[in-house]
Parts: sequence; C-alpha cells; structure tokens
Amino acid sequence: MSPSFRRAAALLVALAGLALLASRAVESVVPVGASISVAKKFWRAGSPTRLLNSHLFRRDPELGAALVLRDRFLPLDADVILTVPPSLPEGAAEEMRRKAAFLLAPRRVTLARGETGREGFALAPAPR
Repeated sequence: MSPSFRRAAALLVALAGLALLASRAVESVVPVGASISVAKKFWRAGSPTRLLNSHLFRRDPELGAALVLRDRFLPLDADVILTVPPSLPEGAAEEMRRKAAFLLAPRRVTLARGETGREGFALAPAPR
C-alpha cells in the first residue's frame, strides 16, 4: 500500500466517525432555532445576569446578587472577610466562601463566624 492510499483511507475513516458523531448530536439536541434564540438572550444579557444564571449561583441567587453589588465597592487590592452565622454548618460556610472568592477575585476571601445582617452574611475589607 502506498502512503497516499493509507492517508486517504485514514481520512475517510476519520470523516465517517465525525459524521456519525454529528448525526447523533443533531438527534439529541434541541432544534437549532431554539438554541440560537437562547444564545441571543444569553449574550444580550449583561455579565451580572449571565453570572447569576450560572450553575454556581442558580440555587442561591440572593448571595450572587449581593456579591455582584458589593464587588463594585470593594477595592481590588483589599482582601475580604466573609462573616457567616455561628449556626451555619461548616460545609455550607465553606461553599459560601468559595462562591465569594470566585466572584470577588483577585481578592482573597477569609471566613469568620459572628453576627450578620438580614442576608445571612457580611462582607468587609480585611484590615491591612
């Protein structure tokens, strides 16, 4: 077998595999018109709206909205202290800290226990 024949055979096998994958993807996906409509709505929304609709804040939109609002007022070079109620379980408190750290990056977020406001948490710049 010549090298050009082997290349052509390999290309044919690869294209057949891609065509098979594409046909299965088309069967299992929402109609193209609906996908384009959702994509348009997603990109027309502002970045805070896209963030609040992400998987990270889908179950806790109040936390996401409060963090987006406070992100604008905290300086980027200041670290942040996230205060949560003492009654909050450790796992839930760490999850809140991780969400805050994701949204408030590049600031470092540390966790503290203490009195909080109505929202169930408090954010403050860390002392330098």
